[in-house]
Amino acid sequence: MKFRPGRIIAYLFLIVLAVVGAAPFLYLVVLSTKKRIEILAQVPPKLTFTWVQAAKNYNEVLFSQGMLSFTLNSLIVVSIATAIALVIGTPAAYAFSRLRFQNSERLASTILSMRFMPPIAVAIPLFLMVKAAGLQDSYPGLILPYVAFSLPLVVWIMIGFFDEIPGEIDEAALIDGCTRVSALWYVMLPIVRPGLVTAALFGALFIWNEFLVALYVIDSRAFQTISLGAATLVSAQRPIDWNIAATVGVVTVIPILIFSLFVQRYIVRGITAGAVK
Repeated sequence: MKFRPGRIIAYLFLIVLAVVGAAPFLYLVVLSTKKRIEILAQVPPKLTFTWVQAAKNYNEVLFSQGMLSFTLNSLIVVSIATAIALVIGTPAAYAFSRLRFQNSERLASTILSMRFMPPIAVAIPLFLMVKAAGLQDSYPGLILPYVAFSLPLVVWIMIGFFDEIPGEIDEAALIDGCTRVSALWYVMLPIVRPGLVTAALFGALFIWNEFLVALYVIDSRAFQTISLGAATLVSAQRPIDWNIAATVGVVTVIPILIFSLFVQRYIVRGITAGAVK
């Protein structure tokens, strides 16, 4: 086998990068299996644990403290908001990529600039509009703002994907009798499937981690999302039970981590296709 020092250096770099990236989360997992007194007494913690204590921590967080219902709320809100953003944003991105109309580039830049605006800038007006519409403390009261926030991200990711596809492909579909809508549905969407998954993942990540809008819109525990529920749960502890706080952290990360693993190959294809610029 030919010796390739460059490849060895690249593998070593990737291994170091993986260890540095995974170490904080693995540390969190270890802490979530300990008693509070063990965390305070063992620094760094011993890599030993008992299944009984781990089960006790996760049972406390998921069922006694309500993290399971917070997770289900987040899954509902993230799924619906991301799907709506894709349904609206994908045709918009196709139009920006293929059609040239007056001020199209300026309008596309305006949509992207809305993504740079932090939610805190519009939190109070948003709260007043949601309250006036009678949507406070409800799923629609969260879903509609999240669609608005994630839509610019979806549009710009999908514009990158559509731009990578030669225009001759959908032009051939139009010559064969397709309309723009049917060409998008039958020809373009199967090609940009990695882009759809990538856009969905980035949009879902933003909504999953969002805290401020949920804090303003949601009052009752019945509709709290996982970020809001986790913050409320941990901040209510004085002194903080670090084992419970670590378990909350693990529960918060696991669903989005599983989703990322399922769509990993599409993400890699999406990034290598140049969609995320």
